Amino acid sequence: MSALACLAENPELVQRLFVTKTYQHDGCYRLRLCKNGIWVNITIDDYFPCSVKGGPIFSRAHGNEMWVLLLEKAYAKLHGNYYTLRGGFASEGFSDLTGNPTECYDFEDPIASSMID
Repeated sequence: MSALACLAENPELVQRLFVTKTYQHDGCYRLRLCKNGIWVNITIDDYFPCSVKGGPIFSRAHGNEMWVLLLEKAYAKLHGNYYTLRGGFASEGFSDLTGNPTECYDFEDPIASSMID
């Protein structure tokens, strides 16, 4: 979710993940995500896991926006289920969302620290 939040700063990068770009009355949507360097089309529906008190269990929408929930569902499907998304590294999410390689830096490492300076 942190990778998605950063990516959302550039809406055109998020929009290119959606093959289906408009509301669908039948509830079927197709998205594109990159897994292991290969772009994959994923078809999902608009049913989301909800708590007994109502509302989604995982990500939340802002108002009537569904794109975050749809993207999270497609990402969960790509990785097997929602619970496999717990933890992990934002760099892996960036790679799956952009198709680009990523690199992590330890800010405590003197070499990385000098590069940042």
